[in-house]
Amino acid sequence: MAVKVGNSWVSEAAYAYARSKVSENTCAEDKTENSMLNQLSEKYPDINFNTSTKPFSGDGKNNISIAPNILKQMENDPDKRLEYEALIYDCNQVIKNMPDKTQNGATIKSFGFIIHADGSLSGWSVSESGGDTSRSRYALDKNKKDSWLDKILEKKKQKKAEEKKLQEKKVEEKLQIKIEEQKEQQEKLTEAVGSVKDGVKTAGSIVDLKA
Repeated sequence: MAVKVGNSWVSEAAYAYARSKVSENTCAEDKTENSMLNQLSEKYPDINFNTSTKPFSGDGKNNISIAPNILKQMENDPDKRLEYEALIYDCNQVIKNMPDKTQNGATIKSFGFIIHADGSLSGWSVSESGGDTSRSRYALDKNKKDSWLDKILEKKKQKKAEEKKLQEKKVEEKLQIKIEEQKEQQEKLTEAVGSVKDGVKTAGSIVDLKA
């Protein structure tokens, strides 16, 4: 069951975890951006935290980017800390369950979440299939936390279908061009053969006249 914390809907497990951590965070004396990142890194040693809100910032599938002002809010406001720690908890659960491949068989090379300056959440990923690299970005509705992973994979599935359709269209266009070229060549050949026949007839008429 989802629980609303601030402007975010999170899982009950995320809420319980974040709430248990608020009191210990409040005791921290160092109120800096790096302090908050260090605290988060200690709680989630497998996550690569950074402050870059640009997509595709990071390698691997364990990236969570947090805007500096959000980190500052987490340092100074217990309610904000509760909200975003719960959100980070759920992001981590998605990361932990991230498959190696999409439903279309593409290999997920890197992946990350971004908590933006306005508190919104987005995700990005880089995948490879058949030697081609694909980059995807998508906004994630915090009201529908349970569907994040489904949305990510579905987005990739739709993009792959669009790419396949575009590829088929290109193949069809190339085939049509080839057919037109062959038709044109056939017409030129027919015209050339006709010219040769006319030349033979003309030569035959001249011979007849000489005879």
